[in-house]
Amino acid sequence: MRRVVLLLTTLLVAFTCAVKAGDLTELEIKKAQKLYVAKCAKCHKLYEPGNYTDAEWQSWMAKMIRKARLKPDQAKLLTRFLDETRAETKTK
Repeated sequence: MRRVVLLLTTLLVAFTCAVKAGDLTELEIKKAQKLYVAKCAKCHKLYEPGNYTDAEWQSWMAKMIRKARLKPDQAKLLTRFLDETRAETKTK
């Protein structure tokens, strides 16, 4: 269990560093991280968003938004957070 918590913490720090400070507020980033862990990592491992093509990622997001039963505002925040993460990962 400690290894899982450590892994989640490490990945969330990496995702936070990847998101541009001006695009999401600190509060939005924290909310998105909590949402990501609660709704995504609850059922499967955390995937690196930059490892997928745009089409693959959009397809997975559409499926997982429905499966996780995200409310529209949750889906929008999580999508913004992960899109920023993907954009930063691709440019590095």
